[in-house]
Amino acid sequence: MLKRSARVHAPLPERHGLRPWPQTRLGTPVVLVALLASGCVNIVAQNAPGALRTAEARARFELNCPEVQASVLSQKVVQGWRFDGSEHTIGVRGCGRQAVYITYCRDADDCNAISQTGRVGNLSDMQP
Repeated sequence: MLKRSARVHAPLPERHGLRPWPQTRLGTPVVLVALLASGCVNIVAQNAPGALRTAEARARFELNCPEVQASVLSQKVVQGWRFDGSEHTIGVRGCGRQAVYITYCRDADDCNAISQTGRVGNLSDMQP
């Protein structure tokens, strides 16, 4: 017959003097959630000015208009294979025309604007 040991071992973290992470009711570490949420918001907010500048520069060329006004229509975090960054959909108007650009940014100084509009539209031709 095998003899059982009466000694009960503590869980692995406690045996080595470590405490487990404080957890929410769902079991997600509180600290990790806070760090991830703040990182996602910050990269989008940090890259937004660069995304606007890049879309405005492209619109000045495509619309052949020195005075353009850009506004962010939507924005989100993108996770790529080689980098994380942000994606911004930006609408630009100037000289009676408008265009939409998708702008991808690694950081505020490294953005690329891609034309989302198949063609540049005249505001006077648009239906309400």
